[in-house]
Amino acid sequence: MSHVAILGTGLIGASIGLGLRAAEGTDDIEIVGFDTSRERERAAEGRKAIDRRGRSLRDAVQGASLVVISTPVLATREVMEEIGSALAVGAIITDTCSTKAQVMSWAEELLPSSVNFVGSHPMAGKTEFGPAAAEATLFQDARWVIVPSRTASSAAVETVAGLATALGAKPMYMDAAEHDAYAAAISHLPMFAASALFRLVRDSEAWPEMSLLAASGFKDTTRLAGTDELMAHDIAATNREQVIHWLQRLRGALYDIEDMIADPDRSEDLLRYLAQLNIDHIAYHDGQVGRVEIDQKGSGIPMPGMTDMLLGGALSERLRQMTEDSDEDTQTRQRRRFFGRR
Repeated sequence: MSHVAILGTGLIGASIGLGLRAAEGTDDIEIVGFDTSRERERAAEGRKAIDRRGRSLRDAVQGASLVVISTPVLATREVMEEIGSALAVGAIITDTCSTKAQVMSWAEELLPSSVNFVGSHPMAGKTEFGPAAAEATLFQDARWVIVPSRTASSAAVETVAGLATALGAKPMYMDAAEHDAYAAAISHLPMFAASALFRLVRDSEAWPEMSLLAASGFKDTTRLAGTDELMAHDIAATNREQVIHWLQRLRGALYDIEDMIADPDRSEDLLRYLAQLNIDHIAYHDGQVGRVEIDQKGSGIPMPGMTDMLLGGALSERLRQMTEDSDEDTQTRQRRRFFGRR
């Protein structure tokens, strides 16, 4: 019987266990879990995310062919130090941490050369945490980033990719620095931006009244303010440079919007900016992701054929009208937009 160890039985670790147990061809796998919280361990075992609890970190990994480290980022170093000498020769070690460069460095420093470390990060999650929130389908159709170490065998890399695929995810390969830069923009920045927005409004003297008015827009935008604080702290500590870089870019983007709103003469600029965002956002939600070549010349507006295909031409026509008729009165254009007047 194969032995898989899951170290950390929170949302991600328990979801991996549930997903493995639900996957085809895994009946002969024993899943051993360990968590510093006995309550989380018992909950994971109760939900059958793990078959049994390890007495210690070292006991959990004893004889394991695959070890999944699913702990907060800063705890990962201590875990690697503790399990290093207990790992079986040829064992495959992976992690699910939200930052990769620091974790890859720790693995190279602390894990024995007789094992294979393959960094990974499933791009899925929830604001709820703990095994009670775990789902076997949490990773369905999600990207699962794989960052092989310099010494990992091809078989080890294929095994981690196979784990991702078995859980319904889509493997995506990149190096650690690339991952951390991208994750800072699309995962870490939204989390800290949501936190800042919620704190700003929550600290207002008018919060008792505003909280009654707040509906889906505010709740959706600030959802990530409910992220596990330990995870958020560790992300900032291990990806500091990239998080700061994107926070500074966000600040600049907000200043740009502020300038357009503050200057009545830039009303056209604001409308054009918002219309282009509308196109880009709809395309993103319609699945137009990845590297798509578009015409970057002139105004930066996508080629008419592309936007027509995505939106039936309505929004791209609006953009063309704004570009060609820049002298037309804004109120007249807005009336035509909503009432169809020429």
